Amino acid sequence: MSINTPANWSAQPNSDLFFTSWSSDQFNHGQHIVTQTPTASVKAVLPGQTVSLNCKTSSDVHPNCGSSLPCMAWYQQKPGSIPELLVYQGSTINSGTPSRFSGSGSGSNFTLTISGVQAEDAGDYYCQSLHYPNSVWVFTCGTRLDVGSNSAPTLTILPPSSEELSSTTIATLTCLANKGFPSDWTMSWKVDGTSKKQETSPRVLEKDGLYSWSSTLNLTAQEWTKAGEVTCEAQQKSQTPVTKTLRKADCSG
Repeated sequence: MSINTPANWSAQPNSDLFFTSWSSDQFNHGQHIVTQTPTASVKAVLPGQTVSLNCKTSSDVHPNCGSSLPCMAWYQQKPGSIPELLVYQGSTINSGTPSRFSGSGSGSNFTLTISGVQAEDAGDYYCQSLHYPNSVWVFTCGTRLDVGSNSAPTLTILPPSSEELSSTTIATLTCLANKGFPSDWTMSWKVDGTSKKQETSPRVLEKDGLYSWSSTLNLTAQEWTKAGEVTCEAQQKSQTPVTKTLRKADCSG
């Protein structure tokens, strides 16, 4: 069986690792199950803290990916970038990986530790393991690491433009959320107390370490005409919800 050595391990990612989203901390590939913790898909930490991400497999990983070291690797992916190999062979630090990163573990239990986490360490983290006898590479769906302090976003509602209302039968409202942390705020809309479906844009990490995003509500022109008020709300499990209400009477359109 051919096993990747340190010299060509970094060739593993290709398109298989280019994830832009995730839905679970557990990945099942046939008889091999890999679970990454913390189980929450987003972990928020303060700069300077020590962070540990754990990867457990239902069966031992292959014990020899060179120098009798286990076939376990850790990757970091930042928005818009390809995954970067941090650690391979369980504990071998890849060239260019900062010294604050370290890997440990054996058998079916491995840990990635970041000692003194920095803002630049924010991103998505994945573990990768090789299992035998069928040489199956398995990836988790990952954990997003946010680095910063809790911050409630400022909400601004933009009403439909007069141009849109005069030329279409759709009324588009946009709720801008600025300077929120962490990134897992959820958005919702209500029109006169009734919940409405909405679309939320991807979060953008600003230079100050806070996130900005927007949510869009599409109403028919008739719904907008009849509306008394529209409310946008942002929620995050550890913080007080933030709301912003736009009263139709305050709009000129």
